[in-house]
Formats: sequence, structure tokens, C-alpha cells
Amino acid sequence: MKRTSSPIMPVSKQLNPRSQTIMVVDDSAIIRTIIKKELEAAGYPVITFCDGMEALAALRWLQAPPSLITLDIDMPRMDGFICCEQIRAWEKEGVIRSADKLIPVLFVSANDTFENRSRGFHLGSLEFISKPFSHGDVLAAVNKVLQPQATYLGMTALVVDDSAGLRRMVGTCLERIGLEVIEAENGRQAFELIKENMVQTDLCIVDYDMPVMRGDEFIHLTRQFPEAEHLPMLSLSGINDPQAVLRMFRAGASDYLVKPFIAEELLARVQVHLQLRRHMKNLEEINRNLYDKAVNDSLTGLRNKRFFQESFEEIYARALRSRSDISCLFFDLDHFKKVNDTCGHAFGDYVLHTIGKLVKRSFRVGDLSARFGGEEFVVVLPNTGLDKALEYAEFLRAKVEAYHFSDQGIEWPVTISIGVSSYGSDQPTSAGNLLQLADQALYLAKDGGRNRVASHTL
Repeated sequence: MKRTSSPIMPVSKQLNPRSQTIMVVDDSAIIRTIIKKELEAAGYPVITFCDGMEALAALRWLQAPPSLITLDIDMPRMDGFICCEQIRAWEKEGVIRSADKLIPVLFVSANDTFENRSRGFHLGSLEFISKPFSHGDVLAAVNKVLQPQATYLGMTALVVDDSAGLRRMVGTCLERIGLEVIEAENGRQAFELIKENMVQTDLCIVDYDMPVMRGDEFIHLTRQFPEAEHLPMLSLSGINDPQAVLRMFRAGASDYLVKPFIAEELLARVQVHLQLRRHMKNLEEINRNLYDKAVNDSLTGLRNKRFFQESFEEIYARALRSRSDISCLFFDLDHFKKVNDTCGHAFGDYVLHTIGKLVKRSFRVGDLSARFGGEEFVVVLPNTGLDKALEYAEFLRAKVEAYHFSDQGIEWPVTISIGVSSYGSDQPTSAGNLLQLADQALYLAKDGGRNRVASHTL
């Protein structure tokens, strides 16, 4: 299922700081003043409180919750962690905001340990500021949360974990760098989602120990798809068990993290794989473009003559092996030189481009259509006898004749003549001979007055 929240916005649509109120909670008046001045200088409205109990009381009477809260961890009466736990409980109960729109919390502490960072992350905090901090540190952390840079916008991650809380935390972390997030609560559900979103998915983050289907089973099944060969899969495990880690790697995991982990560690590993993923997709796009240029005619979009000649031999041989019929259409534009001389070569190129589109729309996926050269075109129809090939040819001829060719204020009627040959009717000696017979039939169509279809049997 897709997450309903969408915290990443285009830069042009991001909120103005003046519409985003920051709540600063710290028992030190000096720290509160420093943070308040720094944030207000950047345009953020700031309200301050001296401990967690004051902050909780304020949250009950505020008309609108703050856009972000900075929480000192070590405070008298109520520390930052307990305060945040109460805020999360109220959000779950609907007392403030809703469960899918948690208030971002930024912890501030002189006690910067992995345990504190991990506890903060599991309370939904993606940033941790260590005291003493330098000028600009707090503003930079606040901006990262409220004005995120969507570095990986357009990419999608699948997060698979039976804990809804962990899915939400990981998803929020990924959304901050621009990823769209899809969630699944077990391997089986994830496998169904991955089949639907294989092409769009750029990263999988998968828990190991889940009901219904474990993470290693999901990874193993997903790796069977050719499209998933290079898909990054990051394994999560709640226990530092070497055997579990080995099982995930043997199934095809790309990397792993042991719970509990912190946001920085998750993002560091994720971004390494996403950068590689983006690099691989760029290479694939470059290769596709190079392949398209090598096999396609740039003007018409049909296959070029070289590709046609190589593929035609294979299609013809396959037809002979399967003892199925095969037909060939060879056609060109009537009086095309007059089109170029009268209307100009730009209009002539428009006509050729349009013919390419009409041909694409007129034939089946398995048929081979190509620009043979100049205004000459060829179409090979596997598993097609002469009668059906003549129907296809007449359909195309009529479509071209009926088409209104108009470009840049110039209009000109265009027609084509088509020659048709088939293996069953003409008994060619080779693929080249089948094409030659279609070319000869084209001359019959020309001699018959043009704008017509001809074969040797007519």
C-alpha cells in the first residue's frame, strides 16, 4: 500500500518559514534564546518552554500544533524522551494531529550517544543536535526537516516490515530525500506489490523475521524476475545473528542493517545504493538510446534497412521451420518527387514521418515494418497468407489516401502503391526472393495506375 502522507514538495511549492511555527523546549534560558534568535532570523515564528510538562500543557491549548519541536533530552520534571512519548501517544489517540502526520521532533543534547540517537529515531526523530552546537547548526537541521531537498524525487522504495511504527519511521526518513514509499507488512504482501510495481521500484528495505513470509524468502522469489537482477535490497534484522544475515545474503540481499539503527546510518546506506541504481538506470537509458539509433530510422520511427535485412532472414527461416506462411508488402509513395519539388523537403519529411506513424498503427506487434530507403517501405507479416496480406495492404492504402496531410499551412494529397508476395502463393527460393517478388508486384501496381494493391496472382 502507498503511504498517504507526502511531505516532499517541489521547491516552488514549499511552505514559507513564516507559516511554520517552531516550539523550542529546553531548561536552559540561554540555549532557548540562542535557538530562538537563530530561527527567527530565518523567518520562523518561535515559541519557547522550559521543560516537557510546560510543552505538553501548551500542546493541549494551542489552536494548531507546531510545525516542528526541538526537545532537550535532559530536563528536570520531565525529560525529552518521555515528553516525546506522550506526544506520540496523543497523536495516536487523535488528541493532536493524526497518526499519519506526526509532528517532527528534533532532539538536542550534550549526551550524544548511539543509544540516544537510536531511541530518538524510533520516536520519529530524524535529526539529532549535539551540544555545544555552532551557529547555523540548529537552522540547518530544521531546514532539512521542513524544507527537504528531494534528491531522489521520482524514485520509489518498498518498505517491508510487520511493525507499522518502523515502516512509518523508515518511510518518513526516505520521503525526506524525495522517495515515494510503498509499504507491506509481510513478505507475501510485498511480493504481490513488487509484481505490480517491478519497473517503478528502485529500492527494497526488508525485515528478516516476519509472519506469513520471511524476508529471505521474499528476496529469493523477487530475484527470480530478470527486472530485479540489479534491484537494491536492504535487509533489516532485529537480532545480530550471523546465520540470519547469511540467509539474507544468500537469498540476494544487497546490504543489511541491525535494529536498532539511527537515521544517519539508514540514509547513508540507502543513498549509496540509490546512487548506484540511478547510475545503472542512466546506463540502461544510454544503451536503449544507442540501440534505438542503431536499429531505427530517425525520421519515420520504423526499423532501418540494416535491421530489416538481418531480422527478415531469421523470420523467414522460422516460418520455414514451423511450416507456416509468411507474406511481404513492398510499397512506396506515388509521385513523391513532385511532393518534394512542389511543397519543399520539409513537407516531404513530414509526409514520411506521418507514413511511419500510420504504418505503426496498422500492423500487429509481431510484424516487421521498416523504411527500406527514400520513400520505399517494407512490411513482413509472419503467419499470414496472401489473402490476409492483401486485406492488410488495402487497409493501409485506404488509410493513407484518406489521411489529410497538412503541415505549416501546406496541404497535399498522398497515395501509395503496394506490391504483395507470400511464401504459399509465390514459392520463393529465399527471403531475398520473397522481397524481390513483392517489389515486382509493386511495379505491377504502378503500371496499373498507382494508388492500388497488386500481387502476381491478380
